[in-house]
Formats: sequence, structure tokens, C-alpha cells
Amino acid sequence: MNTTAHFRPAALTTIVGIAAALILSGCNGAGSTTCDQYAAQSFSQRQSTERDLLTAHDLDQNSVGNTLGLLNALNSYCGVSGLGSEKAGQNGSSTLDNAVDWSAKNW
Repeated sequence: MNTTAHFRPAALTTIVGIAAALILSGCNGAGSTTCDQYAAQSFSQRQSTERDLLTAHDLDQNSVGNTLGLLNALNSYCGVSGLGSEKAGQNGSSTLDNAVDWSAKNW
């Protein structure tokens, strides 16, 4: 009896499971970050979140206009001023994707 034939279905199931997990984990990007989570981030964490948001929406993360536009939109929507806040001033449980009209390609 060929014992390798018994391992193939298990290996295939494992590979499919890993692939599904990787695909689904991509859905939880920067856009799913809440305003409260964003407010609690350090300066470098916020920069990373902002770059990830721009990239996720196919916007140039090296564009000063895009960066400043996004920063102003996030700060205004979330009521964030300064660093080290534990909570956003408003829209705390809302996600960052709701802060911006992503249909535009530039600010």
C-alpha cells in the first residue's frame, strides 16, 4: 500500500487553510484601524498607518499633497490633536476608512 497517498489530502487541506488565512488577514489592513487605536499610536506608528492607507487605496504615499490631505482628514474625523491620546475626540470606534472619500486619486 502506498502510504504517501494518505498524506496528500492532509497536506492539501493544510495548504488551502494557510492560503485562506493569508488572504483573509489582508482584509484587516490599516483601514480597519479605529480612531481610538489611531489616537493611541506613536508618531512612527501613525506614519506607518497613513502610508498603509494610501497604498491600500492606490494613492502615491510619496505625494506631499496626499500625505497632508490624509493627515488632515484623519485628524479632523477622529478629533485627534497631538500624540499620546488614549482615545479619539470623536468617532472613536469608527474605522479610518470612513474618514476619507477614497474615490479621488489626489488631494
